[in-house]
Parts: sequence; C-alpha cells; structure tokens
Amino acid sequence: MTKSLAPALALGLAVAAAPATAAELKLAHFMSPQHPMHEAVMVPLAEAVEEATDGELTIRIYPAGELGSGPNQQYRRALTGIADIAFNLPQYTPAAFDRSPLLHVPGLFDSPQQATRRIWEEIDALAPDFSEVELLAFWTNNPAMLFTRDTPVRSLADIEGLKIRAPDPVSAQIIEAWGASPVSMSATETYNAMSTGVVDGTLIGASAVGSYNLQEVSDYVTLNVPGALSTFTLIMNQQAYDGLSESQRAALDEASGESLSMLGAEGFAAAGERGLEALRAADVELLELSDEALAEFEAAMAGPINAYLESEGEAAGFDGPAFVDRFRTAE
Repeated sequence: MTKSLAPALALGLAVAAAPATAAELKLAHFMSPQHPMHEAVMVPLAEAVEEATDGELTIRIYPAGELGSGPNQQYRRALTGIADIAFNLPQYTPAAFDRSPLLHVPGLFDSPQQATRRIWEEIDALAPDFSEVELLAFWTNNPAMLFTRDTPVRSLADIEGLKIRAPDPVSAQIIEAWGASPVSMSATETYNAMSTGVVDGTLIGASAVGSYNLQEVSDYVTLNVPGALSTFTLIMNQQAYDGLSESQRAALDEASGESLSMLGAEGFAAAGERGLEALRAADVELLELSDEALAEFEAAMAGPINAYLESEGEAAGFDGPAFVDRFRTAE
C-alpha cells in the first residue's frame, strides 16, 4: 500500500514545487531569424521577460511564418489568439487602422530614432487603432529610397510610366502623383518582383537591402526621393495579456513599450548603414536628386497627400492633416 502511494505523492510534491502561474507566450513573425528585427526586438523581449520572471513567463518565437504565412494576416493572428504576440505592419492591413498608416507621409521624420521617440510622445493619439489588442511596441525604419532596375531616376520625368512597388496606401497615392503606377505588395515579394520585371522599382528603406538582397536586383538607388518611414508594431492578444498574473504583466510592461521600440528603431538604423555599404560594394549607382528635381517631386505629391489625409480622416471622424501635423518633427 505504501509503495503504491509513493509515486503519486512524489508527483504531487513536484507539481506543488512548480510555479502555479507558469506560462509560455507564442510570438509570431513572418521574417527569417536573420532579419534585424528578430535579433533587435523579438529576442531581447523574450530574454528580458524570462529573466524578470525567473522563468515563470517565457516567450517562444515562431519566425518565418511558422504559425501561418503571410504578413497581411498578422493582426488577425493576434486578435484571434492564433499567436499571443504578433509582429504587425499597420500599413499592410489599413482597413483595421485609421491613424497609424497616416504616419507614412514623407517629410515627417528624419530618422527612425527621431520618429519613434515622437510617436511615443503622442502614443495616446494612436490608442483607437489598438482598442482590441494590447500594444507592446511601435517603431519605424529609415525613410524609403527609390530602388530601380534599369532606369536611373534623377528627375520627375524619369519615373513617369514606371511600375513602382508601394509599401503603403500613402505611398501609392504619391507614386501615382509622380506619374508612375503603384503596385502594392509586401517587402517579402520585392526581390522576385524586381528580378522578373513585375515592377521596375520599389520604395523601401536601406535596411531592406540585407534582408532581401536588393543589391542583386537593383542598378540604381535614388537616395533622397521623398520617401516615408514604415511603421512596425508588436501587438498582443488582449485575453492572453489579461490572463497573465500581475507580476507577469508588470515584467512584460517593463520589457516592452518605448524602450523596446527604440531597440527596433536603432536596429533599423544600423541595418540601413549596412545596406548602404552593401549597395556600394555591389557597385549599385547611388543618385541624389538636385534641389530643383526634389522640389518637383514634392510639388507633385503635395495636393494628393493632403486630399488623401482629409478623406481618410473624414471617413474615421477626425481631422487627418491636423493629426499628422502633431507628429511632424523633421527639420
């Protein structure tokens, strides 16, 4: 009798010794583990949370679409709980976000660090976009540059008629105003689209060079074309967040927010420098618009941008241009 009870008693003691509220969160993203944001944001978050909770709360990272392919589905994965935490780009699902995609107006910010700091100073203005999820981080990359395959773009006339990959709805409006044809697609599709001629060029930040080997499919890069920064978020399923213990939520809050967002911004800035070095090493021709040419680009897009902001804001019940102006910090 005593022998038969011993295993059960030992099992009971082992269970009692384990943390009663131990939990593992699933973090999903669609990039490879070599992407700069995997190392700059995802891994530091997981390490900080595990250390702060003595292992009672851990984060398992599922890269490369392991919990479902397609960057456009990231928001829904977090919303429905397929992932507890998801890496999401608001511009990929603009119907779900009224305010965040408007920050893609060129000329608002000079750098990802400056942009991210300013966004967190005004983070409450973005709260309606995240009413159904918990916002853990919000940051940007470098201003977009224009990568082209066969055509050097030194003037507005040079871009006319080209098919240009548009990273977001604002950029699509701008590309059309420049006389080119916008083609919406995710960054992960850019290499193939450039190499096969589906597009003649792409608007994207320098950090994408290393992630997608754009030096292999680009002949020219116009560095100072008026390009916006893209926005990036980590969002969490609200039920999963609320289900954590008070100490676990405190540890997650401490490890996320503005400090984690700045890691992302700094990671993109560093990746952008590496991207420029890779372009130079590959003998991609780097171009600069003259002041006169830059003025032409800016004049062509001014009216359409304002009309777009007014239309989007009116549809959502706020002043779009005024909303964007509160974030403007570029010199």
